[in-house]
Amino acid sequence: MSMGNISGRRIRDALLAGALATGMFAVPASAAKRAPKPAQHSEPPPKPAQPMLRPTPFSSGPVAATAPAGWTLQTLPKVERRTFYDLVQDNGTIVLRARADASAASLRHGLFADPAHTPMVRWRWRTERVLQGTDMTRKDRDDYSARLYVFFDRDPESLPLKDRTRLKFDRARHGNQVPAAALCYVWDNRHPVGTIMDNPQTPLVAMVVASSGDAQVGRWQSLERNVIEDYRRAFNTDPPRIIGVAVGVDTEQTGESTTTWFGDVEFVGATAR
Repeated sequence: MSMGNISGRRIRDALLAGALATGMFAVPASAAKRAPKPAQHSEPPPKPAQPMLRPTPFSSGPVAATAPAGWTLQTLPKVERRTFYDLVQDNGTIVLRARADASAASLRHGLFADPAHTPMVRWRWRTERVLQGTDMTRKDRDDYSARLYVFFDRDPESLPLKDRTRLKFDRARHGNQVPAAALCYVWDNRHPVGTIMDNPQTPLVAMVVASSGDAQVGRWQSLERNVIEDYRRAFNTDPPRIIGVAVGVDTEQTGESTTTWFGDVEFVGATAR
Protein backbone atom coordinates (compact mmCIF):
# COMPACT_ATOMS: atom_id res chain seq x y z
CA MET A 1 0.00 0.00 0.00
CA SER A 2 1.49 3.35 -0.99
CA MET A 3 2.28 6.15 1.43
CA GLY A 4 0.13 8.56 -0.57
CA ASN A 5 -2.94 6.33 -0.20
CA ILE A 6 -2.29 5.77 3.49
CA SER A 7 -1.80 9.43 4.19
CA GLY A 8 -5.01 10.12 2.34
CA ARG A 9 -6.77 7.65 4.61
CA ARG A 10 -5.22 8.38 7.91
CA ILE A 11 -4.55 12.05 8.02
CA ARG A 12 -7.73 14.03 7.81
CA ASP A 13 -7.68 17.60 6.72
CA ALA A 14 -8.27 20.11 9.46
CA LEU A 15 -9.20 23.78 8.79
CA LEU A 16 -8.68 26.73 11.16
CA ALA A 17 -12.04 27.91 12.57
CA GLY A 18 -12.51 31.55 13.70
CA ALA A 19 -13.08 34.98 12.23
CA LEU A 20 -11.85 38.50 12.87
CA ALA A 21 -14.45 40.98 14.04
CA THR A 22 -14.00 44.63 13.12
CA GLY A 23 -15.65 47.86 14.32
CA MET A 24 -16.12 51.33 12.84
CA PHE A 25 -16.45 54.55 14.87
CA ALA A 26 -19.29 56.69 13.50
CA VAL A 27 -19.52 60.48 14.00
CA PRO A 28 -23.03 61.50 15.15
CA ALA A 29 -24.94 63.66 12.64
CA SER A 30 -25.46 66.40 15.24
CA ALA A 31 -21.72 66.71 15.83
CA ALA A 32 -21.10 66.99 12.10
CA LYS A 33 -23.43 70.01 11.91
CA ARG A 34 -21.68 71.89 14.70
CA ALA A 35 -18.16 71.45 13.39
CA PRO A 36 -16.93 72.94 10.12
CA LYS A 37 -15.08 69.72 9.46
CA PRO A 38 -15.98 66.32 10.85
CA ALA A 39 -13.36 64.86 13.12
CA GLN A 40 -11.26 62.17 11.55
CA HIS A 41 -11.36 58.85 13.34
CA SER A 42 -9.18 55.92 12.47
CA GLU A 43 -10.68 52.48 12.26
CA PRO A 44 -9.90 50.47 15.39
CA PRO A 45 -7.71 47.41 14.92
CA PRO A 46 -9.43 44.07 14.35
CA LYS A 47 -10.29 42.14 17.46
CA PRO A 48 -8.40 38.86 17.84
CA ALA A 49 -10.16 35.66 16.87
CA GLN A 50 -11.86 34.05 19.84
CA PRO A 51 -10.69 30.49 20.59
CA MET A 52 -13.17 27.78 19.67
CA LEU A 53 -12.66 25.43 22.59
CA ARG A 54 -14.98 22.71 21.42
CA PRO A 55 -16.40 21.44 18.16
CA THR A 56 -20.15 21.67 17.73
CA PRO A 57 -21.46 19.25 20.38
CA PHE A 58 -22.99 16.03 19.12
CA SER A 59 -25.55 16.54 21.88
CA SER A 60 -26.89 19.57 20.00
CA GLY A 61 -28.40 17.25 17.38
CA PRO A 62 -30.52 16.96 15.40
CA VAL A 63 -31.37 13.29 15.79
CA ALA A 64 -30.99 11.24 12.58
CA ALA A 65 -28.60 13.74 10.96
CA THR A 66 -25.11 12.60 10.02
CA ALA A 67 -23.59 15.14 12.44
CA PRO A 68 -24.20 18.68 13.72
CA ALA A 69 -23.22 21.73 11.69
CA GLY A 70 -19.47 22.22 11.48
CA TRP A 71 -18.61 18.54 11.12
CA THR A 72 -17.57 17.32 7.67
CA LEU A 73 -17.73 13.73 6.48
CA GLN A 74 -14.40 12.55 5.07
CA THR A 75 -14.72 9.55 2.77
CA LEU A 76 -12.04 7.54 1.04
CA PRO A 77 -12.37 7.29 -2.73
CA LYS A 78 -10.55 3.96 -2.93
CA VAL A 79 -12.59 2.33 -0.16
CA GLU A 80 -15.93 1.09 -1.47
CA ARG A 81 -17.62 0.66 1.90
CA ARG A 82 -18.03 3.71 4.10
CA THR A 83 -18.51 3.88 7.84
CA PHE A 84 -22.03 5.17 8.49
CA TYR A 85 -22.55 8.01 10.98
CA ASP A 86 -25.76 9.29 12.52
CA LEU A 87 -26.97 11.09 15.65
CA VAL A 88 -29.05 9.00 18.03
CA GLN A 89 -30.60 9.23 21.48
CA ASP A 90 -28.78 7.50 24.34
CA ASN A 91 -30.43 7.73 27.76
CA GLY A 92 -31.77 11.18 27.02
CA THR A 93 -28.59 12.55 25.40
CA ILE A 94 -27.87 12.82 21.69
CA VAL A 95 -24.62 11.09 20.73
CA LEU A 96 -22.84 10.17 17.51
CA ARG A 97 -23.13 6.55 16.35
CA ALA A 98 -20.59 5.05 13.95
CA ARG A 99 -21.30 1.70 12.27
CA ALA A 100 -18.39 0.09 10.46
CA ASP A 101 -18.37 -3.11 8.42
CA ALA A 102 -15.10 -3.56 6.52
CA SER A 103 -15.38 0.18 5.95
CA ALA A 104 -13.75 3.54 6.61
CA ALA A 105 -14.73 7.22 6.90
CA SER A 106 -14.36 9.94 9.50
CA LEU A 107 -15.88 13.21 10.66
CA ARG A 108 -13.67 16.27 11.13
CA HIS A 109 -14.18 19.74 12.60
CA GLY A 110 -12.02 22.86 12.39
CA LEU A 111 -10.88 24.31 15.68
CA PHE A 112 -8.80 27.11 17.15
CA ALA A 113 -7.46 26.35 20.62
CA ASP A 114 -4.27 27.16 22.50
CA PRO A 115 -2.88 24.18 24.44
CA ALA A 116 -1.15 26.55 26.84
CA HIS A 117 -4.58 27.69 28.06
CA THR A 118 -6.67 24.58 27.43
CA PRO A 119 -4.34 21.56 27.53
CA MET A 120 -6.93 18.94 28.47
CA VAL A 121 -9.03 17.21 25.83
CA ARG A 122 -12.15 15.51 27.15
CA TRP A 123 -14.52 13.13 25.42
CA ARG A 124 -16.64 10.01 25.85
CA TRP A 125 -16.89 6.87 23.77
CA ARG A 126 -18.41 3.40 23.91
CA THR A 127 -17.96 0.44 21.59
CA GLU A 128 -19.72 -2.87 21.20
CA ARG A 129 -16.59 -4.67 20.04
CA VAL A 130 -12.83 -4.14 20.06
CA LEU A 131 -11.17 -5.13 16.80
CA GLN A 132 -9.12 -8.30 17.18
CA GLY A 133 -6.98 -7.83 14.07
CA THR A 134 -5.61 -4.38 14.97
CA ASP A 135 -1.83 -4.09 15.23
CA MET A 136 -0.27 -0.68 15.99
CA THR A 137 3.03 -1.76 14.44
CA ARG A 138 1.69 -2.84 11.04
CA LYS A 139 0.61 -0.70 8.11
CA ASP A 140 -1.91 -3.29 6.96
CA ARG A 141 -3.60 -3.52 10.38
CA ASP A 142 -4.08 0.18 11.10
CA ASP A 143 -7.78 -0.14 12.07
CA TYR A 144 -9.49 0.84 15.33
CA SER A 145 -12.87 0.61 17.00
CA ALA A 146 -12.52 4.28 17.94
CA ARG A 147 -10.22 7.16 17.04
CA LEU A 148 -9.98 10.78 18.08
CA TYR A 149 -7.50 12.93 16.16
CA VAL A 150 -6.15 16.27 17.40
CA PHE A 151 -4.44 18.27 14.64
CA PHE A 152 -1.73 20.86 15.27
CA ASP A 153 -0.45 23.86 13.31
CA ARG A 154 3.14 22.65 13.15
CA ASP A 155 5.60 24.63 11.04
CA PRO A 156 6.70 22.35 8.16
CA GLU A 157 10.11 24.04 8.13
CA SER A 158 10.74 22.62 11.60
CA LEU A 159 10.52 19.06 10.28
CA PRO A 160 13.54 16.93 9.38
CA LEU A 161 14.26 16.97 5.65
CA LYS A 162 12.83 13.49 5.09
CA ASP A 163 9.55 14.31 6.82
CA ARG A 164 9.34 17.72 5.16
CA THR A 165 9.75 16.12 1.75
CA ARG A 166 7.07 13.55 2.57
CA LEU A 167 4.68 16.25 3.75
CA LYS A 168 5.19 18.26 0.55
CA PHE A 169 4.44 15.14 -1.48
CA ASP A 170 1.26 14.42 0.51
CA ARG A 171 0.06 18.00 0.26
CA ALA A 172 0.71 18.02 -3.47
CA ARG A 173 -1.57 15.00 -3.81
CA HIS A 174 -4.20 15.75 -1.17
CA GLY A 175 -4.09 19.50 -0.53
CA ASN A 176 -2.50 21.90 1.92
CA GLN A 177 -4.94 20.83 4.63
CA VAL A 178 -2.81 17.76 5.36
CA PRO A 179 -1.45 18.57 8.85
CA ALA A 180 2.18 18.43 9.84
CA ALA A 181 1.43 16.92 13.25
CA ALA A 182 -1.40 15.01 14.89
CA LEU A 183 -2.12 12.99 17.99
CA CYS A 184 -4.43 10.05 17.33
CA TYR A 185 -6.13 8.68 20.45
CA VAL A 186 -7.31 5.11 19.89
CA TRP A 187 -9.07 2.17 21.51
CA ASP A 188 -6.46 -0.54 21.10
CA ASN A 189 -6.75 -4.28 21.63
CA ARG A 190 -3.58 -5.02 23.58
CA HIS A 191 -1.22 -2.17 24.46
CA PRO A 192 -1.60 -0.51 27.87
CA VAL A 193 -3.27 2.89 28.20
CA GLY A 194 -0.72 5.66 27.77
CA THR A 195 1.33 3.85 25.12
CA ILE A 196 2.61 6.28 22.47
CA MET A 197 4.24 5.27 19.21
CA ASP A 198 4.58 6.53 15.66
CA ASN A 199 1.85 5.59 13.26
CA PRO A 200 3.26 2.81 11.06
CA GLN A 201 2.44 4.95 8.02
CA THR A 202 4.06 8.24 9.04
CA PRO A 203 5.95 9.81 11.96
CA LEU A 204 3.78 12.92 11.58
CA VAL A 205 0.98 11.10 13.41
CA ALA A 206 1.55 9.78 16.93
CA MET A 207 -0.73 7.00 18.16
CA VAL A 208 -1.82 7.30 21.79
CA VAL A 209 -3.68 4.45 23.50
CA ALA A 210 -6.59 6.00 25.41
CA SER A 211 -8.55 2.76 25.95
CA SER A 212 -7.42 -0.83 25.72
CA GLY A 213 -8.86 -4.32 25.72
CA ASP A 214 -12.34 -5.74 26.19
CA ALA A 215 -12.96 -4.96 29.88
CA GLN A 216 -14.95 -1.79 29.15
CA VAL A 217 -16.79 -3.00 26.05
CA GLY A 218 -20.40 -1.87 26.09
CA ARG A 219 -19.78 0.83 28.72
CA TRP A 220 -19.32 4.55 28.33
CA GLN A 221 -15.80 5.74 29.13
CA SER A 222 -15.23 9.39 30.07
CA LEU A 223 -11.66 10.18 29.06
CA GLU A 224 -9.24 13.04 29.53
CA ARG A 225 -5.74 13.52 28.13
CA ASN A 226 -3.19 16.29 28.49
CA VAL A 227 -2.26 17.18 24.91
CA ILE A 228 0.83 19.11 26.01
CA GLU A 229 2.27 16.08 27.78
CA ASP A 230 1.32 13.70 24.98
CA TYR A 231 2.70 16.02 22.29
CA ARG A 232 5.99 16.42 24.16
CA ARG A 233 6.35 12.65 24.47
CA ALA A 234 5.53 12.16 20.81
CA PHE A 235 7.45 15.02 19.18
CA ASN A 236 9.96 16.16 21.84
CA THR A 237 8.78 19.77 21.84
CA ASP A 238 5.87 21.92 23.00
CA PRO A 239 2.73 21.82 20.86
CA PRO A 240 1.64 24.68 18.59
CA ARG A 241 -2.00 25.72 18.42
CA ILE A 242 -4.72 23.16 17.77
CA ILE A 243 -6.45 23.56 14.41
CA GLY A 244 -8.86 20.65 14.26
CA VAL A 245 -10.20 17.34 15.50
CA ALA A 246 -11.66 14.25 13.89
CA VAL A 247 -13.45 11.12 15.08
CA GLY A 248 -13.57 7.86 13.22
CA VAL A 249 -14.07 4.11 13.11
CA ASP A 250 -12.29 2.17 10.38
CA THR A 251 -12.27 -1.57 9.75
CA GLU A 252 -11.48 -1.86 6.04
CA GLN A 253 -8.09 -3.47 6.54
CA THR A 254 -9.09 -6.07 9.13
CA GLY A 255 -12.47 -6.72 7.49
CA GLU A 256 -14.20 -6.64 10.87
CA SER A 257 -17.37 -4.90 12.01
CA THR A 258 -18.30 -2.86 15.07
CA THR A 259 -20.49 -0.03 16.29
CA THR A 260 -19.10 2.82 18.39
CA TRP A 261 -20.73 5.83 20.01
CA PHE A 262 -19.05 9.19 20.67
CA GLY A 263 -20.02 11.89 23.16
CA ASP A 264 -19.07 15.56 23.01
CA VAL A 265 -15.43 16.62 22.60
CA GLU A 266 -14.00 19.72 24.31
CA PHE A 267 -10.76 21.35 25.45
CA VAL A 268 -10.53 22.72 28.98
CA GLY A 269 -7.97 24.16 31.38
CA ALA A 270 -5.86 21.89 33.52
CA THR A 271 -7.75 22.79 36.72
CA ALA A 272 -11.26 22.70 35.21
CA ARG A 273 -13.65 20.13 36.68
